[in-house]
Amino acid sequence: MSTAYIEVRRQSPKGTFPAAGPDTYVMVQVVPDGVNRLTVLNRKVAAKRGIELIYCGEGYHDRQKTPRSMLNQAMANAEVIAQEKQNDPT
Repeated sequence: MSTAYIEVRRQSPKGTFPAAGPDTYVMVQVVPDGVNRLTVLNRKVAAKRGIELIYCGEGYHDRQKTPRSMLNQAMANAEVIAQEKQNDPT
């Protein structure tokens, strides 16, 4: 069994809008039993611990008020993936 955590992380935009790009990203962290979840999402460390990181999308943090925003769609995608991973017996 494993536990799935939805991670929403922000990063500092470089430049000005829209050249700066999205500043928030969403990932699902699937952690096996007996393993501590990561505080820093690093793929190399995750692979060593047997943790699966699933990138779900990115968006702008101040534009998540509509259901069609990129960030809300990424969050919805992450919730679906987390539910599937929670219910997966392997």
